[in-house]
Parts: sequence; C-alpha cells; structure tokens
Amino acid sequence: MTPDTCSWDDLHAAYQVARSGSLSRAGQALGVNHSTVLRRINRLEEQLGLRLFLRHQRGYRLTDAGQLLLERMTPVAGDMQRLLASLSVLDNAPSGTLKISTVSDFSPFFAPLLHDFREQYPQIRVQVVATDDRLSLSRGEAHVAVRMGPEPREPDLVARRLISFTQEYFAARAYVDSHGLPQSMASINEHFWVLPTGEKRRISGIRQLVEHIDPTRVVFQSNSFTDIHAAVMEGMGIGPLGPLQRFDSRGQALVKADFGLRAEASHMWFVYHRDMRGSARIKALQDFLVTQMPARLQG
Repeated sequence: MTPDTCSWDDLHAAYQVARSGSLSRAGQALGVNHSTVLRRINRLEEQLGLRLFLRHQRGYRLTDAGQLLLERMTPVAGDMQRLLASLSVLDNAPSGTLKISTVSDFSPFFAPLLHDFREQYPQIRVQVVATDDRLSLSRGEAHVAVRMGPEPREPDLVARRLISFTQEYFAARAYVDSHGLPQSMASINEHFWVLPTGEKRRISGIRQLVEHIDPTRVVFQSNSFTDIHAAVMEGMGIGPLGPLQRFDSRGQALVKADFGLRAEASHMWFVYHRDMRGSARIKALQDFLVTQMPARLQG
C-alpha cells in the first residue's frame, strides 16, 4: 500500500495516541479497545514506512514524524468534529441530542431550567458537561457552552449575553446574630470569611477583597462556589455568592453584607460555533434562556 491509501480511522487513531500518549486513553476517546488502536497504528506506520511513536514503559513518545502528524492533524480533526456536529444539528425542527457545556457551579440551577426547556421541546435530548475547563466548540466537544466572565473572543464563536450581575457578599442569619456584619472596608478584618481559590479569585469583587483582607480571617476556602454556599449557610463566615445562591436550604434569604465594596459586573454568555447557526435546537435553547434566566433571577 501507499500513503494515499491510508484510512481516516488509522490517522485518527494515531492522532488520539499522539494527543494522549496512551493506547487506552485513545481507545476511550474513539470508543474502541486498545488492541484496535494498536492495530491501526501498526498498519499506518507500515503504510507510511516510518515510525510515528517510540514505545516505552510510560506510554508513547512522538518521533519527529509523529510530532508533525500531531501538528497537522489538530486543525483537520477539529474541522471533522465541527462538520459532524454541524451535520448532526442542521434540522428544520428542534429535535435530537444537544450537548451543553457549563460551569460546574451553575449545574444545580441549570437542571430545573432544562426541565422546563424539555417541557417545551420534548424531542430534544440534553446532555450536560459540567466542568470548569473550557471545552472546545471549534473541535466539536460540545454544541453550545454557557460561560462566565468576559465576552468570548475566540475566532469563529458567536456569543450572546444572557445575564449580568455584580458580585455581592452574604451571611447566614446565625452568623449575623453572633458576629454582626462589616459596615465598611475598614472593618472587614473583624469578621470571618469564606472565599474561593484559584482562578475564581480573579473575579472583580473577590480580587478587591483579597487585596485588603488578613489571610488569617479566611476560615474556609474551596474552588467550588457550591462549597462556598454550603459554608455560608452553615454560618462559618461571610462569602461571595452569585444571584442563584442567595437562599439557604430552607428557602430563606441569606443576609446581604454591604460594606462599600464596588465590583465590576460579571456576565454569563451563551456561546456556539458559527457553523451551528442553522441549528433549530440551538436557537430554541438560546431563545429560551434569554427569556427565562432574567425571570428566574427576579423570582
């Protein structure tokens, strides 16, 4: 055989191994077992007459040819995924599977919204990927994404703003009864605080507080706003909560702490690849969220 007879399956298998460095992880991505992946790699290397990988105990290391394959296949694989995703959602009526990526902290609020969405569009099957990582819409890893932060600027993405809100701080009634609330930035170090870690500290209203607070006054930290909410409900301290988390487990409103912090607004975006503009199910979800989310926040 000659290189021009190489199959897409073999190339795709080699690409997945080049990305992951593992037969088993490549097999999981492709939905086949590791022996099938190995057979495809061996066949491709035989057809090309060169080695793409060096096998060793820790996995598969790329040769120069393998590195070239990874570089050149990355945009090709992305194009193929987008093509398949576009073909799967080009329809006249909203139906079929819709894969949605959203931040993990938003999942508890998103579930009832999607329930109501399915009531209106029973032919659509929703699949949610709740993750703080950003799935690639360009590579077709999801059909749409609901993202927090600045407006997405990646090429070929379309973004529609869903809601805007300002980061505010809340405490449980039990905390307020015991410790009161800060009345100004000058008194913040007289209180206990529940704060996020990692990238979430870059949010405007959190970053400003962290710059002035005594670290010893931070009694609980987590990378999840769900954990922050739980700690605030328990009365551990004052914490930053989004507009979807301002009630305790009994539905009672938490107490807002207004101590003079003026944060910039945060935004939530509905994002999809421009190739998906013809999808009836994506348009249906966008229209639903644009109308329903502000109403839910006010409610």
